[in-house]
Amino acid sequence: MTRKILWMLVSFLLVAALVLASCAKEEVVEEEEEEEEGVVEEEEEEEEEPVVGKPFEGVTITLFTQPPPFIALPVMMFTPEWEEATGGRLNLVSAPWADLYARMYSSFALGTASYDIIIFPAAWLADFADAGFLAPLDDLIAADPYMDWEDILPVYRERIATWNDTTYAVPLDGDSHLFYYRKDALGDPESQTQFETQFGYELPVPPGTWDEHRDIAEFFTGWDWTGDGAPDFGAIEAMRRLGQADWTFFSRAAAYVSIPGQHGLFFDTETMEPLINSPGHVRALEDWLRIIPFGAPGMVMMDSGEVRTTFVTTDIAMAIDWGDIGIMADTYEATIVQGLVDYSIMPGVTEVWDYKQVKWVGFPGVNHAPYLAFGGWLAAVDVKSPNVEAAYDFISFLSRPENSYISVTTPGSGFNPYRTSHFETLTGWYESGFVDPGAYLNAIEATIEHPNVQVDLRIPGAARYFDAIDAQISLALAGDKTPQEALDDAARQWELITEELGREVQLRVFRASLGLPPLGE
Repeated sequence: MTRKILWMLVSFLLVAALVLASCAKEEVVEEEEEEEEGVVEEEEEEEEEPVVGKPFEGVTITLFTQPPPFIALPVMMFTPEWEEATGGRLNLVSAPWADLYARMYSSFALGTASYDIIIFPAAWLADFADAGFLAPLDDLIAADPYMDWEDILPVYRERIATWNDTTYAVPLDGDSHLFYYRKDALGDPESQTQFETQFGYELPVPPGTWDEHRDIAEFFTGWDWTGDGAPDFGAIEAMRRLGQADWTFFSRAAAYVSIPGQHGLFFDTETMEPLINSPGHVRALEDWLRIIPFGAPGMVMMDSGEVRTTFVTTDIAMAIDWGDIGIMADTYEATIVQGLVDYSIMPGVTEVWDYKQVKWVGFPGVNHAPYLAFGGWLAAVDVKSPNVEAAYDFISFLSRPENSYISVTTPGSGFNPYRTSHFETLTGWYESGFVDPGAYLNAIEATIEHPNVQVDLRIPGAARYFDAIDAQISLALAGDKTPQEALDDAARQWELITEELGREVQLRVFRASLGLPPLGE
């Protein structure tokens, strides 16, 4: 990586020097020099070699995202090399997850250009791009010899990073929820025999349905299945308010409400009526509550970061997370589960709520609906930044194939695979300590390429919609409201947000985000 960048820089300097040298005018300076003979000689002053500056010498850019390690770590990893190569300087500013959206939006709305670059969730792109806050990047990407744009998977470069057919961001991360389980637990023959005795069916590895998941979580809770003298646990998932529990909920709910070919996860595609309080969503939330007694201690107050570190340092049978657990399980310095974790798409259900027919529909098999939760982290440039080219250059440096490969194979980076090359080259995965990267990458591909995969909400106000349901499901998880009450209240708030932003506009944008034409066409 370093050699290649240095080679490019040296090549640039040499070519520039030759061009300048060929165009320079020779200057002859006459000097009088008294010598013993009194002879005045004319001497040609020696030409100085032109000095070529680095492209962003004296330029300082500011980047805003959440604190390290997750997401900010790759920025910190590559900043020194970029600064050395370009002469620019980068100032990293961070804020807790709960404050990110408000601070980003206020900087844009006030026109202060406080941050040249933001690294943010893909779900917020609609808010920022639709309001004209972000610089279009298509021309810069087209002229970039290092980005290798086509190497980025189509779902991220064509759907996640664009708005109204314009590219406003560069993917740095590919996100979808995966299902993790301990092979030494679920694959243990003695445990399998005991499970079948207790529940009346063979222990499925991995669980195919959420009901099976609940039974397995119960079975592995409260006894020492690892033999280390301490009781172990069945499951762990992010449940904390403002801790990304809203994405966990939708990952669970997707299979209950997503009949192939329909879009039943968020809104009615003809009326923009919220569907989040449908019988399918309510059952999903009820089933989520049923997992709490079998979770790790304090699970209802854990965010996704705490879920990761707890799963890899504690004996827990199953987990839900983005791709980070897969990396940390094998490579995190404090892990106790290296080589013991396997990966799968999320469990599903055998009965799905059909909102169009307004009834439950039975499936002969299992209905899976993997969810592209979050959609990944994107990098974008403030349209009012005085340093758009320098800001884009840093984003390009961070995202180019060789550097992004290091990021996605580094534990704790928060960046998961999003380029074709990330899946094709396994050397770096093995070098990082990964035991079976092929199985991990296959699970991600199975999720992304699933025929019933569900994309995340990508419309203006997405952050507000999610905050509203996040607040209500937290009350249900705490026992302060029933699932039906919580989701009814969330649906009412979604209706208010839609009315405020304009129902017709929101419906048009929502349909477009799903690849559907405007009504009547």
